[in-house]
Amino acid sequence: MTEFLNDISTNTVSDVSNAMGRLEINRSALAHNYETMSQKSGTARTAAVVKANAYGLGLENVIPTLISHGCEAFFVANLVEAISLRQHAPKADIYIFNGYTGEDIDVFKSEKIFPCLNSLHQLILWQTECQKLGVALPACLNIDTGFNRLGLCEADILTLSETNDLWNGWTLNLIMSHLACADTPTHPMNQAQRERFLNMTAMLPPAPRSLANSAGVLLGADFHFDLTRCGISLYGGAPQSTDTALESVVSLYGYILQIKEVSKGDTVGYGAAYIVQSEQKIAIVSVGYADGFLRSTGHAHPPYALAHINGHPTPIIGRISMDLLAIDITSIEDQIEPGTMVELLGKTSLIDAVASQAGTISYELLTGLGNRYKRICL
Repeated sequence: MTEFLNDISTNTVSDVSNAMGRLEINRSALAHNYETMSQKSGTARTAAVVKANAYGLGLENVIPTLISHGCEAFFVANLVEAISLRQHAPKADIYIFNGYTGEDIDVFKSEKIFPCLNSLHQLILWQTECQKLGVALPACLNIDTGFNRLGLCEADILTLSETNDLWNGWTLNLIMSHLACADTPTHPMNQAQRERFLNMTAMLPPAPRSLANSAGVLLGADFHFDLTRCGISLYGGAPQSTDTALESVVSLYGYILQIKEVSKGDTVGYGAAYIVQSEQKIAIVSVGYADGFLRSTGHAHPPYALAHINGHPTPIIGRISMDLLAIDITSIEDQIEPGTMVELLGKTSLIDAVASQAGTISYELLTGLGNRYKRICL
């Protein structure tokens, strides 16, 4: 039964229990990307955004590498993520994007976690709880410069500038905002938000400032301020389509379960959507949308998303099933058999290209990768 399951070095699966696939995390590439973005950030400190369990890769697989290469500040979405992160980063600064809801102030204190206060309501809750404790705990202030997501608006900033009492009892340790269109360098929104950021922070007490996400870093020094917040760039996604200095961190492999010969007029997959135009050889691969490989990646008509075997492109054909997908291996002359590994993401199946073919972005693809993969850190 397992005669075909050779060592992974021969591009076949070596572990029968790894029935769905293999997800490799290249720590060297992660370190390269962090160092690259740090260099591009100039004199600003470079923080890492590690929400959603480090974009789906696992905190335990990512944080030690980032710390060993100088990262001292991290951003997550909520308190649960922050507590998990603290186990891997005992000395780092940890910020929570979603802010403070009026509870667990003792946890914020004991774990030295900083909320990003997003409204006057959150600010007053934080101030009140700090005053009860008698400790001026640090927090970040998030201001909305046009994104219209989280953050204090200009009217709130005016209120703060005119109401000294609101600053009592807590410590401002960072002012941040978030760019809406930094992935499009020429978009006028970028400069508009920067100008608003300058005008709004001028009305606030002096504190370190942070505006740039990964794409914002690439807009240049005018956007760097004191701290940059890098997310997708660390994991190998291109913040802007013109950036080529980053390396692939994630490689995702399925393996071939079965090979079939199909004839003209045959169909492949649900809905009989893919109709065979001439004799083909197809392979059924052990990954599907339950594993986070999006159903929208499969198409019935060209252009097809591409998987790769030993660098050879293999079109993904038909609709992707929950646990399986089909590829066209007709043009490949190399020996292929059940157990052969198929690259779905990696150095040749670039994550941004695959995400684009699925009608989404690399963020969604990464964070949706399931827990059925065997995760390997290189």
